[in-house]
Amino acid sequence: MHCRSTLSTPLRLAVSLLAAGLSCTFANAAPRALADDEMSEVRGADGSIVAGLAGATTSSKDNPFSSGLAAAFGSSTGASLLSAQQFAAELASRGLSVDLMPGYHGETVAQTVVDARPVTFSFDLSDMLRAGTGLQYTGPSMGTITMTNFDARGTTLWVWPHH
Repeated sequence: MHCRSTLSTPLRLAVSLLAAGLSCTFANAAPRALADDEMSEVRGADGSIVAGLAGATTSSKDNPFSSGLAAAFGSSTGASLLSAQQFAAELASRGLSVDLMPGYHGETVAQTVVDARPVTFSFDLSDMLRAGTGLQYTGPSMGTITMTNFDARGTTLWVWPHH
């Protein structure tokens, strides 16, 4: 003979959720800062996550996001290398200090001053996924963004290795 539960559907759902909630722990859910050695071990340390500018020589048909950023943040003079003392002096001239640069420990710094003319480019959000993570999303469009006359001239980029 068929037996029916005496609990209503919403009540069964609530009891199930309560039981599931009581059986899990939240000890590992709290965010915390990672130490340098832990940062070295995260996904991407193996090169599986690439920076969007890594495709500077890629044509727009390969990844419009990467090539758009590469065009916007280009420099006709390239990067110059700064010693720790030169970097500190450069920051001081802008009213900053190396103490404000997390992860900087006296490494040589590559300084690039952007002088590219303004660019207009469009990209799908999946282009950002491909550029930043290497994921090859091929599903429906997630939306298109158009950057019109994006002007990064005068921007100074400082890059140093993270150990």
